[in-house]
Amino acid sequence: MSRRWIQNPNRCADEYLDGIEDFIAFARAHNPGATRIRCPCRRCNNTLWETTENVQFHLVRNGMIETYSTWTYHGEQLDIGSSSRATGVENVEPIVDPNEQVMDILNDAFPFASTSSIQEGEDDVPTSMGSADFEEYEKLLQTANKELYPGCEKFSVLTAIVELMHGKIKYRMSNLCFDYFLGVFKRMLPTDNCLPKDHRQAQKVLNGLGLGYQKIHACKNNCMLFYKEYETLDTCPICNESRFKTTSQNRMTKIPQKVMRYLPLKPRLQRLYMSTHTATDMRWHKEKRVDDDVMRHPADGEAWKEFDRTFPEFAADSRNVRLGLATDGFNPYGVLNQHHSTWPIFVFPYNLPPWKCMKKEYMMMTVLITEDPGRSIDVYLRPLVDELKDLWTNGVRTTKGYMACPICKENVTSSWHAGKVCYLGHRRWLPWDHEWREKDKEFDGKKEHGLRPREWSGDEILEQSLTVWILLRSGKQ
Repeated sequence: MSRRWIQNPNRCADEYLDGIEDFIAFARAHNPGATRIRCPCRRCNNTLWETTENVQFHLVRNGMIETYSTWTYHGEQLDIGSSSRATGVENVEPIVDPNEQVMDILNDAFPFASTSSIQEGEDDVPTSMGSADFEEYEKLLQTANKELYPGCEKFSVLTAIVELMHGKIKYRMSNLCFDYFLGVFKRMLPTDNCLPKDHRQAQKVLNGLGLGYQKIHACKNNCMLFYKEYETLDTCPICNESRFKTTSQNRMTKIPQKVMRYLPLKPRLQRLYMSTHTATDMRWHKEKRVDDDVMRHPADGEAWKEFDRTFPEFAADSRNVRLGLATDGFNPYGVLNQHHSTWPIFVFPYNLPPWKCMKKEYMMMTVLITEDPGRSIDVYLRPLVDELKDLWTNGVRTTKGYMACPICKENVTSSWHAGKVCYLGHRRWLPWDHEWREKDKEFDGKKEHGLRPREWSGDEILEQSLTVWILLRSGKQ
């Protein structure tokens, strides 16, 4: 029985839902009388026991562990001979070099870097990187090319930091716990290793990748923000409260009464289009969604359709971004401080398909209010509203270095190799029965079953080449 459904990202697909039913039937048959079984969803990870009904729900919501193709925890016997033969054919995904993945991240963060020197002096191309950005890129590039210790071929300094920070976030490690293990790893490695000694140093290396935040002072009584025209004031013009707390005269730094954190939205939206993995998904709502009057996605709702009728120019371009906003307060201290309330404000890109748009990886926290805003939450929303207005009126340009092939266009297959973007997928032009289509190890580790891309006319290419950036607003290309 094929278990490729486990790898299917669309957990609403019939193949995936039928696969879950087959798994539940298999588990019941091999565990007769059991009221609970191990849950193989990505969150429970076969460590928690649940009823079969809850397991079925978890598998739809969280997805099954992608590597769990032999159900050993649910009664399946591991056949060493057959499994080893099958592994070579379909169960093992192509091995991805972690150093190449880090270079992909670096290239997504600095899309103009590889063409900065070529674009110098040209007027008909997007503006190249500024000197400050290029310095950050150079620092990160040096870290990405620097060995973790002399003779280490598998990990660069940047690759090691990214892998460790990923584990910290995935398994919810505290900074103190991370510092402890980082110190242990550093002592295990050769004495001349370049691993950072603590979380603070590791974070400094990654700061160059961007996506930071701004601290904005607020009035003690939630009257206003010390922002834009009020940025230089020391007292609130509405209630005359001081901007700063009363402290010792010997103290050199001033402590603000209230501080909010604002995380700019534009660079996060740009990242969705800079990455080849998400640029196509951002057009799913119009290009791949099935319109059959069944409510599966916000695009199937009447509010979405009414908006399209009201702003037809905006709706004409599937790349224009639709956003949802949500907030709620919570007490991170539990019963220790019953009066405290923290309010994060999240934005969701509804362009993405339903199995992605509500995943935590795509939830963008734009505002963090560390105290209860009371009835004045609109005061704290001002930076976000200003940025949304600017996006609607002026937009922001985004370059997709991975999508620049004039032949394949949105069907391009590309990746980062040897310091540049390489365009792959040439086997799509071969006849269907060509032997090279079935070979994987000789190429990129995948068999080729894709269709040949359509051929664009010269007029179409000329018309589309006039656009050098994507406007995230209503307007012409």
